[in-house]
Amino acid sequence: MNFRRSSRLDKLPPYIFAEMEKKKRELEAKGKDIINLGIGDPDQPPPELVINKLVASLYDDGIHQYATTQGIDEFRYAVARWMEKRYNVKLDPQKEVLHGIGSKEVIAHLPLALTEPGDVILIPEPGYPPYRSGTIFALAEPYAMPLKRENNFLPDLSSIPEDIAKKAKVIFVNYPNNPTGATATKDFYKRLVAFANKYNIIVVSDAAYAELYYEEKPISFLEIDGAKDVGIEVHSMTKTFSMAGWRMAWACGNSQILETLRGLKANLDSGQFMALQKAATAGLTTGESEMSAI
Repeated sequence: MNFRRSSRLDKLPPYIFAEMEKKKRELEAKGKDIINLGIGDPDQPPPELVINKLVASLYDDGIHQYATTQGIDEFRYAVARWMEKRYNVKLDPQKEVLHGIGSKEVIAHLPLALTEPGDVILIPEPGYPPYRSGTIFALAEPYAMPLKRENNFLPDLSSIPEDIAKKAKVIFVNYPNNPTGATATKDFYKRLVAFANKYNIIVVSDAAYAELYYEEKPISFLEIDGAKDVGIEVHSMTKTFSMAGWRMAWACGNSQILETLRGLKANLDSGQFMALQKAATAGLTTGESEMSAI
């Protein structure tokens, strides 16, 4: 058989976390003691109440059937309560919350849902690899926004060329930021909303590390007036509740963007296992006290 893989894959750089994992295993096989500075993979288990809820849910009627793409009601309502309690952000759980099979899945699929071939997507550099790979899979063009120390590791929106901004359809931002550790200010988010409105660009705020901080709690992009009109925010259960392998996340914010993403996901996945959604609900509802330990 004369097999040729898709040319899309030829445009992708090696996935850095997979390459580091391969190198780590090679060194471990040689007896080396490894300090892993690669992917942020929690080394603690999820809270006991989350695990107990998962086990108990396995016996619920209908739990082993297909889930819905949008997510079970109790999870989406728990997300809405969480966002209001943590950030004073009010959400309609029926229209403004969508569950994801991990934030990576949500981020990688968004370019397919929101762009046409040749459109530009603005991505932070350095940044999470799926910003770029999702862009390439969608046949869009990534434009790197360097995160520089002199700008507090925030993208300099004013430095983006006018012709690029006019072609851009999506901008990814990630705060608290990996790998710099920087946080975004309200002033930056206000400028981001104004920038998005000026050029009709969708903002995707990747808040996977929202609960990893020492002193002042980071703000949510959705706290800013007008943010919900121009974008969404993606949250992960991985870092907040040590649920990396469980693959649970949510996107919230603009209902039209979320409905567009839901329509794409309906054709690509069948939702996360409902027992996992119920366990995640338990974490959001009663597990806040466990976060400081994690």
